[in-house]
Amino acid sequence: MIKHKKMPIVGAVMTSFPYFVEVDDTAAKMERMMDEHSIRHLPVQEKGEVIGIVSERDLHHHVKREAPESEKDTIQARHIMIPHPYIVPFRAPLNEVVSEMAKRRIGSVIVQRQGKLAGILPDIRRVSGVNVSEWAERRQHGSVKTRPRNGA
Repeated sequence: MIKHKKMPIVGAVMTSFPYFVEVDDTAAKMERMMDEHSIRHLPVQEKGEVIGIVSERDLHHHVKREAPESEKDTIQARHIMIPHPYIVPFRAPLNEVVSEMAKRRIGSVIVQRQGKLAGILPDIRRVSGVNVSEWAERRQHGSVKTRPRNGA
């Protein structure tokens, strides 16, 4: 009999404690956070609830990197964010989430635990030739290089 490995849950491979912005935070703040922490996605919260997500691509589509700070200070997360982002529970099977990411053509997934922001899962499909279960297992054991687990 062939013994199959159990598919890891999203919570085992996500980036924990992601950075986030509030709905009224400015484009200037979002750009600074993304640059300082080398991240490409920021969950957007309002009163402790995730209501959207801003990608680096969306940010710079709305306001160019070269724009003056005064212009960046007039644009808020609410103007840029994608509302109703794909949110999954902490215990969701990784293979199902990655499959759904591919169907939706999205670059990250927000992970919640008990209704609160717990982490963010990066787009692992961009790593060519990686089997999802192998990638997840290597990440769990520390052999996949990622940035520190305190950012998204």
